[in-house]
Amino acid sequence: MYHNTYVYKEPCMVSYNIGMRWLIEILNGHWVRCVNMFRMDADTFKSLSLELETMYGLKPSRWMSVIEKVGMFLYTLALGALNREVQERLQHSGETVSRNFNEVLRSVCVLIADLIRPVDPEFTATPLEIAMNPRYMPHFKVKNILFTSCYYISKGYNQILK
Repeated sequence: MYHNTYVYKEPCMVSYNIGMRWLIEILNGHWVRCVNMFRMDADTFKSLSLELETMYGLKPSRWMSVIEKVGMFLYTLALGALNREVQERLQHSGETVSRNFNEVLRSVCVLIADLIRPVDPEFTATPLEIAMNPRYMPHFKVKNILFTSCYYISKGYNQILK
């Protein structure tokens, strides 16, 4: 009884179609399958993986390549898959799925910071569409007054505001 409960552990993730094998099948198969699974074609998938690896610090681990990590991340996002669904599909533990998802997410956040930048990073000018629209401009004036007030109070100039 003790041996069956605590010593002998029956393997759980024993599917033939493990993570990388399934991923290669999708990437080398019909392009529609790749778009359905990852919401991008195979070439875009491979170039994203390469860019995350070379420019944004995503590293392969001992047991998982960068392509498999990115595939796990995109599969989760594209299909709204739960951790348990990704575990079953790619034959990895929940901790591995979670850790690698977060690792890819950190790299993607750095990528996004490089790709999406405001035209005016200091926000010194209010766009004309906002400045001329009476629905939006009052909100900007209030914030401006609030920030100015906070600045003067923090500097000890609260006599000026009275």
